[in-house]
Amino acid sequence: MVALVVLSCGKQTEEQQVIPERNVLITHIQDCLYPVRLPAQFRGKRDIAILPQVTATLEEVLVSEGQKVVKGQRMFVLNQTALSAAVDNAEATLAHAQAVVQTQQLETNAKKDLFEKDIISEHEYLVQANQLMMAQAQMAEAQAALKRAQNDLSYTIICAPHTGVVGTINYRQGSLVGPQMQEPLTIVSDNSYIYAYTSMNESDYMAFVSEYGSTEEVIKAAPDFKMILNNGAVYDRAGRLETMSGVIDPTTGAISLRVAFPNPDGQLVAGGSGQVEAAFQYKGIVIPRTASFDVQDKSFVYIAQMQADSSYITQSQAVELERLNETEFVVISGLDEGKMVIVDGVKKLTNGQPIKPIQ
Repeated sequence: MVALVVLSCGKQTEEQQVIPERNVLITHIQDCLYPVRLPAQFRGKRDIAILPQVTATLEEVLVSEGQKVVKGQRMFVLNQTALSAAVDNAEATLAHAQAVVQTQQLETNAKKDLFEKDIISEHEYLVQANQLMMAQAQMAEAQAALKRAQNDLSYTIICAPHTGVVGTINYRQGSLVGPQMQEPLTIVSDNSYIYAYTSMNESDYMAFVSEYGSTEEVIKAAPDFKMILNNGAVYDRAGRLETMSGVIDPTTGAISLRVAFPNPDGQLVAGGSGQVEAAFQYKGIVIPRTASFDVQDKSFVYIAQMQADSSYITQSQAVELERLNETEFVVISGLDEGKMVIVDGVKKLTNGQPIKPIQ
């Protein structure tokens, strides 16, 4: 019986000493296409809100929603009655001021002759000269008032500020409108280009800046972008990265991007949403997806770490990864070249466990 126990214990010790074998990959920098797919909001090249500059009743609506308009085309007409009367009043005020100036000019000329003949005192002449200057100032004020009244009257004709497409018309004929409205009369959108506004997380941004040297160089080197609409369709024209804000939003940890898509046929409309996608040239470490495992929303890999006696143990390493394709990740941070990464069976391993690497 004792012999059997000894043999059993010996067999258990022998099994415990079996070191698992695992395939490993020696990390190295390589060229790859790093795909970026980002949610985006679509806006027109110029989306200008149409707000009246004077308060009046909306008398005519000369356009319809979705209509294409050209720069300078009439869109809305406001009631002109009160503003036209203000112009008439300003003209009358100016005419009166001009008459006063003429009268004061005659008086000044006459007193100047009398002063030069020593018939009146210098004081009396200067008083009259001051009266003329006061009349001239009042005439200038009347001229400015007339100009303001004429401008206000001209504001009753609201024209398209640029060529584009009319958006939703928020007010109808008879509405009282003015510059303090919460909503504009409408928005005219220049859809010759559609801008896709999106954002990129800080780690991706820093990786690209590290790769290309600066924000400007990232923009120059950026590949063409694809636009994926909400229905899954891909727009048939490529877009170009135009701007990167260069400032990381502290609330989102992301940087803003703008991608411009030509829209000569008007297939796209402003206000929609979807995604933009591009594949950047990138130099980085690529590992198979089977090499990583997650712990509390963080990614890790196991490195086969050589010991003093030339044996190996597992060492967990936190890494930041981005999906490269269906089977591979690109390492953004946390892993250097020349490391021996275990690429299979990682979920059965523990940190510090003896391992036999197989290359």
